[in-house]
Amino acid sequence: MQSNTAAVENQPVNFTNISVENRKSDPFTIVDGRYVGHDGFVVPKNFDEFHERFPQYVRKWVNRHVDSSAPREDVEDWTQDLLIHLRYLPATSKHRQAGKEDIVQTFDPHKHYGANQARFQNYINLCLGNKFRTIYSKRLKNPLCRPGNVSLATHWEETDRDQVGDEFCHAHSAYLRKRCERQERQRDDRHRIGEFVEFVQREDSGVLPVMGAIAATGTPSGGAELLGTSEADFCRKYTRLRQLGTCFADGEPVPRQRKPYRTRHARWERV
Repeated sequence: MQSNTAAVENQPVNFTNISVENRKSDPFTIVDGRYVGHDGFVVPKNFDEFHERFPQYVRKWVNRHVDSSAPREDVEDWTQDLLIHLRYLPATSKHRQAGKEDIVQTFDPHKHYGANQARFQNYINLCLGNKFRTIYSKRLKNPLCRPGNVSLATHWEETDRDQVGDEFCHAHSAYLRKRCERQERQRDDRHRIGEFVEFVQREDSGVLPVMGAIAATGTPSGGAELLGTSEADFCRKYTRLRQLGTCFADGEPVPRQRKPYRTRHARWERV
């Protein structure tokens, strides 16, 4: 079997003629407990065999998916993290119940429509991509790892281009102050809106849906259509909402809601 594996490793595969997205299952066989694709490719039985046959696979994958300006140390760390991900399944993985210990052993040719080299490497690429996105997302959430960070220092030198002194902070204090004031106003507005919603809920909860409809559509006709009511009824509730808003802002008592107006038909008497 080892001779078959060695021969398959050097066999050229024309990936342009193999569509990984093709949902038509490719034939495969099982020889000595190993999956063999229709192209002769023998799927590695575990991570150790995969890494022995393709020692630079993960490193090349990382180099293709990171920016060229990424530090070499980061590329090396990502490569090692992905190798560890392929080598060890999580302790809570459902595949461990079946006796599997690494990602390579979880490859299922029935779910991936074949066992040729393109199908297998596509599965490995999906696993690497999912894990790399998780690693990179956690890295971006770490303030110390963000590329746009600058360090604060009390001294400024020509060689310290990434450091910021007191002069820089004072020069940009107006911008920082305005940004803080804007954020403070936004917090106050959200708090004020929450108080108004509670006020409407307490005084006349029937007009609460009008607030959401206006926010979603912006027009009475659109709000009426969204709530499934007539435009006249919607405008009546909208007027009531404005009345509640005035009372809330001025601290005045809320008047009683008028009943819906009914059209009166004139009665003609015969002479």
